[in-house]
Amino acid sequence: MGKFFTVTKKIEIAASKQHAEAFAAGDVITDWTPIQIPRGSACLRSMAMLVRPKGDASPTGQTIAADIIFSKTNTVSLGAVNTTNVHVPNPDIIGVIEIEAGNYAANSLQSTAVATTSTQGDGAGAAVPLILEGLPTSGDNVGYDTVHVAVLCRSAFDMRTLLRLNDGSGNMDVSVAGTTIAVNGSGMDVREHFAAGDILHAHDDAVIGTVSSLTDANDLELTSNFTADALADDDFVFNLHPITLVLGFEK
Repeated sequence: MGKFFTVTKKIEIAASKQHAEAFAAGDVITDWTPIQIPRGSACLRSMAMLVRPKGDASPTGQTIAADIIFSKTNTVSLGAVNTTNVHVPNPDIIGVIEIEAGNYAANSLQSTAVATTSTQGDGAGAAVPLILEGLPTSGDNVGYDTVHVAVLCRSAFDMRTLLRLNDGSGNMDVSVAGTTIAVNGSGMDVREHFAAGDILHAHDDAVIGTVSSLTDANDLELTSNFTADALADDDFVFNLHPITLVLGFEK
């Protein structure tokens, strides 16, 4: 009987990169990011990609197409985030999975669009299963190896937001350290965009903090105080990890 396990990886995209402009087909969503798997080869049986919505009032679900690429090393960069990937040979790549718009449910959740790979793929798309193996003794812990994953955009991906800090709300004073964050933005409901555990940054990459709880449509609490005067009224608010990969392996 096979042994199954999952690896969950949150994909970090700097707030400044999300704010700068929409991603286009061929752009790098994230360069090589390490994941840990038990030592030796493992069969990737499934993959789910969870994508948070665009920062508007609907909200607009992000059913983006993407290439999920795996490599033994991170020595050959794919390029800067939110720019076209570089075309340099990489002998350490060990596989790719394509996520198409058709991989999302027909009635996909708007606040978290979910795509799941199939064994058929869409058309000529690359699909599971996929055998992955890192370099020996490359893991951060005994008994584990490191495999690197990168994500390339295959369709328009727009994470720009209307959510902004509301220093004039009476619930927040950016000049005084505190845990309460107040936001506004064209009738938006913050509960449709963030969840407990999300790490929030301003559009200039200033750290806001980690979400503890959501109070109402316009207010949330952080796990610890934000830094006084590090933020400003009307700063745009971004989730540092708008994409999560859930990888299902058989060992």
